[in-house]
Amino acid sequence: METTNPTNQEVLIRASCFLEEKQPNIGLKECQNLVRELMLFKNQWTLSQFLLNLRQEASVTFEDLEPELLRLSKFEPLQQITGVAEFLGEEFIVTKDTLIPRPETEELVLKVQSFLEQCPVGNVLEIGVGTGCIILSLERLVGRHHYKGCDISEEALIVAQKNRDKFNLQTELFYSDVFSNVPPEKFECIISNPPYIAYSEEALMDESVRRYEPSQALFAENEGLAIYEKIANRLEEFLTDSGHAFFEIGFNQGTSVQRIFREACLNREVTIHKDIAGMDRMIIVSGKEAQ
Repeated sequence: METTNPTNQEVLIRASCFLEEKQPNIGLKECQNLVRELMLFKNQWTLSQFLLNLRQEASVTFEDLEPELLRLSKFEPLQQITGVAEFLGEEFIVTKDTLIPRPETEELVLKVQSFLEQCPVGNVLEIGVGTGCIILSLERLVGRHHYKGCDISEEALIVAQKNRDKFNLQTELFYSDVFSNVPPEKFECIISNPPYIAYSEEALMDESVRRYEPSQALFAENEGLAIYEKIANRLEEFLTDSGHAFFEIGFNQGTSVQRIFREACLNREVTIHKDIAGMDRMIIVSGKEAQ
């Protein structure tokens, strides 16, 4: 008797149920989302192509997906399994040595983009580039300026270099512990999304983050404020009078980080900006003439 191969929809259902059985805490809907993204990757489809082929015979079977499903069942992030993460419509290479780009960081990039599009042409620096998603997105979206990015992780810099080459960009990437190896020049814009999670909060984090993302990119001393303090200590040395600095922060850190930069940058305005969810998400240190 002739057997019928499963459709993509049947593979989606079977794989989602398999994953939910292994990870009951995340729920069937989230399992379906993960499996759908995995199927998109394996088939090299867009979402529209997936929907059009939902009832067609599957070219990627449950058995083909099973190794990745088992990795997902052990809380490994999908982005590390596929090796890519989407950020502002582009796919960035990610590895276990880099933080996975987050959607909320896109808001930081768009805020910086608005500034860079109207400020004088100058130097732009990112401290702690990770995958390079912030600084490379800014070069791609704005151009005009001279872009530099540094990181304390040599492994992360290798990933950022691969992404730079993938997008055919010119950002200069180099090793530096905050400002330690930054050339003695002035920057029109300095950006950082530093480690800002307190070690005391580690137990509250998702298991996938604790197990698989680099702790060096997540946690900081002094209740998550140590890197902000380190940057603030030398910020005036590197920022032009008209320059701005942009920092991503934790939702409960607005007042504390604002105080750090107000004490270090006495002649600049330091403001807290909220994200689309209404949570504190950014600190912006403005140019001196903005006072």
